[in-house]
Amino acid sequence: MKKLMALTAMAMAASMSMTAFAAEADLPSADVAEQGYDFYKDAVSYNDIREELGAVPKLDKAVTIGFATKTFENEFWRMEGEGAEIAGKAFADAGYDLTLDVRGAQTETDEEGQLTLMLDMVNKGYDAVLVSGISDANLVPGMEAALEAGIDMTTVMDAFTPYASTTVGAWHYQAGVQGAEWIYNTIGQKGKVACITGLSQATAAQARTQGFNDFYADKADIEIVAVQNGDWDRQKAYDITETLLQQHPDLAGIYCNNDTMAMGALEAVIAAESDCVIVGTDGTSEATESIKAGELDGTVDFFPNIMSQIAVEMQVRKLAGQELPKVIYAPQCVRDSSNIEQSFEEIFGYEYSPIFE
Repeated sequence: MKKLMALTAMAMAASMSMTAFAAEADLPSADVAEQGYDFYKDAVSYNDIREELGAVPKLDKAVTIGFATKTFENEFWRMEGEGAEIAGKAFADAGYDLTLDVRGAQTETDEEGQLTLMLDMVNKGYDAVLVSGISDANLVPGMEAALEAGIDMTTVMDAFTPYASTTVGAWHYQAGVQGAEWIYNTIGQKGKVACITGLSQATAAQARTQGFNDFYADKADIEIVAVQNGDWDRQKAYDITETLLQQHPDLAGIYCNNDTMAMGALEAVIAAESDCVIVGTDGTSEATESIKAGELDGTVDFFPNIMSQIAVEMQVRKLAGQELPKVIYAPQCVRDSSNIEQSFEEIFGYEYSPIFE
């Protein structure tokens, strides 16, 4: 309760400040509907626009970009951070005067701590900030403060927000569809399935779960026996799966909103000597190695270290004055035993690398 009150108070204070500032400048509204923007209809795929973008324009000054991301305890976000660092070095080596500051929250639920580190970047006057909010609201005060200070933002991976001029991330809804469809075809298009979701307040979890549910909505021979919240936690996913297998020994498939939970679910399946298939989401190295070992069945791979490199590239393009689409979907696909040994280039037909001037 104290945390909620603190965040609410900060949001109200920032909102009052924004109201006064908005009278002097045309800033994005907190209400997506007011902008008349359809995030899904107008979104584009990086695969479709990468050649149209051309070389990254040179910067006319030294710039500092912050990245306020989630906890590095989660391998996915660690991979995102590493990808951003790779991009920062590539730009520096190519002669772009760029400083990148990548920081992660302490835990999966450290909403206040993540807001604090973002506000620090804003207060230091960074030129831009990449954001991956823990929830759909915890960084709102920081984003409003950034707008007031004239600091551009790019959302990475997570929910679309009107505060950021660009979102580079996964198509979360489609990830749920992809995971559900893979399970559907693998189990013979009939049987019992379940979904283990992430944090209930996380829009990525909400969208992935919605995609899962919608895919099965018209599948008469599929029974969804459970959609349970695992909070991105491995042990919780294990416990949920253990109970589900006791209640439904014939459970055919489980889709997990991330790979951490998928690995926990897999451990429970192995312990129960069940044939239930498990599909995760993210494409962490633990998941891909498990697929190679013939254990985990699949993962919807977001190629996190590539996604964050694309995000840094898009942010540099904006700082250099280039106009970009509002929403850019990074590459994603289901990885299983049929393609797990293939590289990004072999799957998508190109090797990711920015084109420098």
